[in-house]
Amino acid sequence: MSELARRYAEALYEVAPDEESLRATAQTLMADGALWECLCSPAVQPWEKARVLSRLPALDGRGLLLNFYRLLAEKGRMVLLPDILEAFRDRALSQRGAVRCRLTCVRRPGEEELEKLRKALCKLHKKKDIVFDIQIDPSLVGGFTLELEGVTYDKSVRGALSGLKRQLEERRMA
Repeated sequence: MSELARRYAEALYEVAPDEESLRATAQTLMADGALWECLCSPAVQPWEKARVLSRLPALDGRGLLLNFYRLLAEKGRMVLLPDILEAFRDRALSQRGAVRCRLTCVRRPGEEELEKLRKALCKLHKKKDIVFDIQIDPSLVGGFTLELEGVTYDKSVRGALSGLKRQLEERRMA
């Protein structure tokens, strides 16, 4: 995620912290392939993009968001919208004392396992809540990895095997 996307998200959050409206309207823009291509294309003039945006029913009565999307279109930065959504979500979570955590595992954990993990991470990182983004990766063989606030915890079988391999290679060279 770029710093520019973070700055746009921060500015938008300061004037309109309604994540649901932003997400709904952004999904409408990105879901239609032809529309999204038009809005991101440097070949389409900014005034044409603004005109298209003004006619979208999803943006009726949403003046602030319409102006935000027009600004992105005018500056040729509509392509940043997915990253802006992610940064906006992180800002909204932070405001609530929560943080997003990427959990990569071989199989989806049950709710009980997630709750135990959530409690432990909340205590360790002094947060009120943890929101998990779960990704399935069979190449881990077993266990899981966590990415939280720039810290990576590797409790996977693949990670353990890599560590063991590294230790064996170091001993051989010594």
